Amino acid sequence: MASPDSQPTSITTTHLVKGEDLNHHRTLYGGRCVEWCVHMAYVTAQNCFEKARPLVFMSIRSLSMRSPARLGDIVQLTGSVDYIGESTIGVRVDGIKLQPKDDQKPVVTGTFLFCTVDEEGRAVPHGLPQVANCSNGTRNRWKSAEQEYLSASS
Repeated sequence: MASPDSQPTSITTTHLVKGEDLNHHRTLYGGRCVEWCVHMAYVTAQNCFEKARPLVFMSIRSLSMRSPARLGDIVQLTGSVDYIGESTIGVRVDGIKLQPKDDQKPVVTGTFLFCTVDEEGRAVPHGLPQVANCSNGTRNRWKSAEQEYLSASS
């Protein structure tokens, strides 16, 4: 796990696309893919801490299905911390098909926002360092998302 004073690392997992994951077109159902991505994003955000912290899902900032995954495909999801705010953590999830090895097509890309909270569910600072390579444009997009959510929840 990452220590509180280090930059968080990325997390990777895989999913085998099974029959129950398919839609009526026999491709990966978007709802199932969203479920996998939110789970991956949560695990990635929680991995920023030495011990589990109260962390809640705030919003899906973006989600784009890039190419279909079919029965038997193996989808690899990688979550990486894209932004650290005072009490928020922005995570980017990228999913690719693992095979064929020479043509690993992107399946999904999404960004997700989480917040550390107290016992009453109010935002509390987490003390994490900011992401070192976060561009001004990326930081501004995430700050806008924070303000949108935090002002709506107060």
